[in-house]
Amino acid sequence: MSDVPDSIEPKKIPERFRRIFTGNPIFDSLEMEVVSSGRGTAVMRFPYKKEFAQYQGTIQGGIVAAYADAAIAVAVTSLLPEGRDMVTTELHIYFLRTITSGPIIARADIVHEGKTLLLGHATVERADGTVCARVTATNMIVSPRGAG
Repeated sequence: MSDVPDSIEPKKIPERFRRIFTGNPIFDSLEMEVVSSGRGTAVMRFPYKKEFAQYQGTIQGGIVAAYADAAIAVAVTSLLPEGRDMVTTELHIYFLRTITSGPIIARADIVHEGKTLLLGHATVERADGTVCARVTATNMIVSPRGAG
């Protein structure tokens, strides 16, 4: 089994980032857990959900990409200047193996932090640590969109 600890309590997530998890319906659908988060890093856990599998029982590729994107987003939020937000501008994924059970782990690290662009790497893994996908994504620091 992987060395993934219990998830972080939502109240331990900094207030300015809590809305990412509480006001984002896709995160509810993914049932993601923040396992750990630090400066430019994140580990997320997701359950295997039959409704996310294709006809052979493997998690569909777009869902695997969403797991990695979510982990990278959490890692990026720890680096955002006060009053700023971010968007993913590019994501590249290599599918290496299938995922047919859970939990599913996504690990992300920000490997370059520029003034407006951040480059992140992530892996999506089976519970035993087998890497099933490798992902690179670019995120842009932007002004927050208005509510409503």
